[in-house]
Amino acid sequence: MASILARISEIFKAKMQARLDAAENPSETLDLSYEQQVEELQKVRRGIADVVTAKARLQLQLAHLQQDAGRFDSQARQALTANREDLARLALSRKADQAQQVRSLHTQVESLATQQEQLQAGEQRLAVKIEAFRTRKETIKAQYTAAQAQVRIGEAASGISEEMADVNAAIQRAEDKTQTMQARANAISELTAAGTLPDLLTAGGDDVRAQLDQIASGGKVDADLAALKVQLGAGTPPPALLSERAGSPGMVVRVQGSGQYHLAQPEVEALHGLDHQLAEAVHAGDGPRMHALLGQMITLARTRGSSIDPEELVASTTILPPDTLTLDEARALLRHDSLVETTQSTA
Repeated sequence: MASILARISEIFKAKMQARLDAAENPSETLDLSYEQQVEELQKVRRGIADVVTAKARLQLQLAHLQQDAGRFDSQARQALTANREDLARLALSRKADQAQQVRSLHTQVESLATQQEQLQAGEQRLAVKIEAFRTRKETIKAQYTAAQAQVRIGEAASGISEEMADVNAAIQRAEDKTQTMQARANAISELTAAGTLPDLLTAGGDDVRAQLDQIASGGKVDADLAALKVQLGAGTPPPALLSERAGSPGMVVRVQGSGQYHLAQPEVEALHGLDHQLAEAVHAGDGPRMHALLGQMITLARTRGSSIDPEELVASTTILPPDTLTLDEARALLRHDSLVETTQSTA
């Protein structure tokens, strides 16, 4: 039974020790130790003050006794003059007692002075030690703080801290839910396409009916296309002219993402000049100059050319790519060292 109680006691002590170690903060412990030492130093200083006060009080008593010694001598002389030997003897007896008190006070004052010197020396040594402890305390606190920061950074970087573990768990839960939702969406799409699940948004909700409607729609498109061919064969003019502007000298340029522009002969020549410089920049691998020249060509077409109505169907002589073109893409588009094709006469 005794051995069981001893083991329980050891286990309890071990657990309490572990909890105390976890709760103890070295910085707080050092600060508390420093405050306790400062309090002890203040107690020593108060003790020195008490000793100095007691010594001063004894010195005052000693001064009074020394003054009384001269008075007793005068009284003894006066008693002998008056033939009162008994009174003279009494006065001298009191003088002797007072002399004994003076010697005792001298001894006590000297003892207190020695104690004062010892206490002052001890106070100085204690103050030096406390100051050294304060310096050491601040150094240890700084090292502990730096070590704490380093541990936190390492735990955060490695993902083993509690906060990062919670974040990682949240990310994992979000990924699991996302995968589950994606799988459910794919399953619903697959079942709907197979006809297992009805499509409530489709009229009638019948897949066969939907296929029949699609066939009917395709037949109508074919009929409309046949009618259009008959009109064209009969000489009916098309709604718009699918060609370049007849009798208009110059060039029609399409800028990708910006529409078509008609350039007159001077602008065409300027465009060819920039095109020649752009080809040289592409061959030299000068990407910034290539982008700058391509931007100048696009600006030239937009600002100095006349815009063509998007409803008008006009064939483009050349197409300018956007200024985000890469060097590799430019090399692939170059034909005869030029991006600008001259398939149409500019005379």
